[in-house]
Amino acid sequence: MKIIVAEHAGFCFGVKRAVLMAEEALQKEAVTSLGSLIHNKQEVNRLKELGLNDDLEDLQNNSVLIRSHGIDPEGYNKLKQQGNKIIDATCPNVRKAQILAKEAYEQGSQVIILGNKDHVEVEGIRAWTNNKAIVVASVSELRSINLRDKVAVLAQTTEKECRFAEIVDYLKEKVFDLKVLSTICSATKIRQEATRRLAQKVDVMLVIGGKHSSNTKKLAEISKACNVNTYLIEEAKEIQACWFKNKLNVGVTAGASTPDWIIKEVTIQMEEIKKEINKTDHEEIIVQEQEATKITDDEVTELQNQIEIKNLQQGDMVKGIVVKISNEDILVDVGGKSEGIIPETEFISKNINLQETLNIGDEILVEVIDEDKDGNIILSRKQAYFDELLEKLEAAKNSGEIIDAPVIEIVKGGLLVDVGVRGFVPASQVERSFVEDFQQYLGKKLRLKVTEIDKEKQNVVLSQRIVLEEEYQKQKEALWEEIEEGQTRKGVVKRLTNFGAFVDIGGTDGLIHISELGWGKVNHPSEVLKVNDEIEVYVLKIDKDKEKISLSLKALLGDPFENAISKFAVNSIVKGKVVRIVTFGAFVELEPGVEGLVHISMLSDKRINKVEEVLSEGQEIEVKIVEIDKSKKRIALSIKDIKDDKEKADFKTYLDQHKQEDKVTIGDLIKINKSALFKDSTDK
Repeated sequence: MKIIVAEHAGFCFGVKRAVLMAEEALQKEAVTSLGSLIHNKQEVNRLKELGLNDDLEDLQNNSVLIRSHGIDPEGYNKLKQQGNKIIDATCPNVRKAQILAKEAYEQGSQVIILGNKDHVEVEGIRAWTNNKAIVVASVSELRSINLRDKVAVLAQTTEKECRFAEIVDYLKEKVFDLKVLSTICSATKIRQEATRRLAQKVDVMLVIGGKHSSNTKKLAEISKACNVNTYLIEEAKEIQACWFKNKLNVGVTAGASTPDWIIKEVTIQMEEIKKEINKTDHEEIIVQEQEATKITDDEVTELQNQIEIKNLQQGDMVKGIVVKISNEDILVDVGGKSEGIIPETEFISKNINLQETLNIGDEILVEVIDEDKDGNIILSRKQAYFDELLEKLEAAKNSGEIIDAPVIEIVKGGLLVDVGVRGFVPASQVERSFVEDFQQYLGKKLRLKVTEIDKEKQNVVLSQRIVLEEEYQKQKEALWEEIEEGQTRKGVVKRLTNFGAFVDIGGTDGLIHISELGWGKVNHPSEVLKVNDEIEVYVLKIDKDKEKISLSLKALLGDPFENAISKFAVNSIVKGKVVRIVTFGAFVELEPGVEGLVHISMLSDKRINKVEEVLSEGQEIEVKIVEIDKSKKRIALSIKDIKDDKEKADFKTYLDQHKQEDKVTIGDLIKINKSALFKDSTDK
């Protein structure tokens, strides 16, 4: 029995997006889902275990997650009015349908929707037309509608293309102005076509998904239309072995709301059933042979070997034991009459020497590719090697194992790494933040987790960001357990803004406001710090509810006022720079972190209306210290007093000079009088 999984089975883009948004939000906050997030109760239950709440009475306390099927405009506005934080996980295709329906209605068209009128997606789309759109499930229902001249028609995103085409063809004959709006999801079309093709090739089809899911039921309908036994299941435990008795090929597909882990459980269950069926078939053949010929036990063993050989078919994957290694080929015991042969051309690749990777006695997986003219089974290691590797990667994906892998190439959109196959790391998954230049990663090893695997195409998608985010969250939890106000902690500068610097202190970022970067005026944080600087910071304030931490550099630098106060004395004249002008005066920096105020009344002995009439920012000036208040850490300065002091000094000098001139003795007066008398007598 061969098990074939359809291409494009499982999560569509919209559903996967909604689940990822839910998981990311739950890591940060309490979240309430506005209704069932997707149509898969097992996946919904898994998200509940992660903390997703569905109690609609608790909406005011939580962030609200809008499910992939969307919401009506009235409900959306109500959430906004309540002040809820909205996480909109509406599928982009559903949102497109809502917008198109709304625009068509506002343009005066009679809006017709093909779909299930009770489906939440259809109810939501109809609500965007003020609940005026008409919902029909078939052409027969449409015939009873009184159509207007102007009609716009669209479909539920998971509708069948053929059913929509029937509706459109009917309307073309009845409506003068018809607008056809394309809203069926392309992924839905592809999934349905892949299901149809597979159903034509198999004996039994399993359709996995919610039994109330519209798109899953449509897949079952498509399969049944191909005249193949079809079973719609939600979980692996519903499978019955009797469905596959005497069946050679079994097909498996899954609806858009079915997660990979459920598909995996189903395929594992099928493999177990396959083993039991094959074992039972073999036993029946042997019993029939014994009854007919009464052969010995040794002959039974030989017959078993023959049956095994007959059951080996081209494309089968079987395990065998390496019995011989040579330059030309490798012999593998696969349980038959003779060993299977792996020719040199079927080694893994030119770049991998199979002989160096294997030893005699190793058990390996091989693929049956042919039988030569002598009856020897020709095997290949190529596909089997990659299947084993992909199985290991699948196991690593499921367990969350971290894989170390070197970067081998930089490509558009990300990096290629070597994980045995070429793995792709999208640009957004390299670091927790945006990376501008990827050249630094070439040749380096990344610590990765597997996020997606396409076995058929051997595509593997990995993420380092997930690893870093998980580690960051652990550090964050540990930090919040031990951090306290007043601590000094080491940190790394992560980002600079106009208002401050964000510093990673080991699990979360704290903010150093620009006012806490230094005692002096700082115009921009880049004057003090640069990104990736390792610094020590002081924890000023903690708000655990909002997860905010205020940090300071200034607190660790010491108060420059205390250090500088001994340098300055009242009545001394010092130089300074005008750093800030206010209506009542000017602040002058005497040295970094130490400022004094020149009150407007102390600028001049003349009346000053505006400080700018006398001073400008950046101007170097002389000031007199008129007061120092240590308790309030204030220094009063004056410019006027310098001028007054100078005038007083000049006046004093003047008086001193005149005092010298005014000192005349009685002897000097007598001499003067004698000289005058003598002069008068001579003149006569």
